[in-house]
Amino acid sequence: MRNQLSILDVPVDVITMKETVQRVQDLYSEPGLHTVVTVNAEMVMRAQQDKELHDILKQADIAVPDGAGVLWAAEQLGKHVPERVAGCDLAVALLGEAAKHNTPVYFLGAAPGVAEQAVKNMEARHGSLKVVGIHSGFFDEQEEQRIIKTIEEGGTKLVLVALGVPKQEKWITSKLSHLSGVVAIGLGGSFDVMAGNVKRAPQWMQKNRLEWLYRLANQPQRIGRMMALPKFMWAVKKAKK
Repeated sequence: MRNQLSILDVPVDVITMKETVQRVQDLYSEPGLHTVVTVNAEMVMRAQQDKELHDILKQADIAVPDGAGVLWAAEQLGKHVPERVAGCDLAVALLGEAAKHNTPVYFLGAAPGVAEQAVKNMEARHGSLKVVGIHSGFFDEQEEQRIIKTIEEGGTKLVLVALGVPKQEKWITSKLSHLSGVVAIGLGGSFDVMAGNVKRAPQWMQKNRLEWLYRLANQPQRIGRMMALPKFMWAVKKAKK
């Protein structure tokens, strides 16, 4: 039985990083496609306007609490979420397990060359990975068919998709639903972090839920996206009343 809470009608699992990693390992041997979504304030607000995304989030096998806003919202509802499970950290942990168990992985997304560098960095950290394939986030219909065929024929178990929200979630659901014993995760800009192109906030900022501020200071162009946070806080307060 899943321990979940609902934030503006978007389910979020009350789960730790360790539990998430174990659950993903278990899903590899279960039939069907399994989706993991990394829920943050921006995603919750998008889901209010985007029914397709909302449905995908509600049907996900695991919805991890990614983002300070989600932890804050849980507290407003009187719920305790033990820790933040950031998508990037989850991917790194899952790749550590994949290296140990020789789990076949496919990397899709980001600019050309970014995922390749991410793989090099992860292998330097965890040891050799069984990489079924790598493709940037730019592809036409023919290339897309080749990507899907490679994922199928390579016996892929873990598909990491970094196309941004909501494109990645919709792509996974529409293109990979026929697969079985496969776990797919939408990871936004995580490949850039894993490749070393984008720096994470210092640990003290992450622990104090200030990573959003660090990212905004380093990428001021994110201001439009960051406006989702005050809207989210207002909506949560309103819903609480």
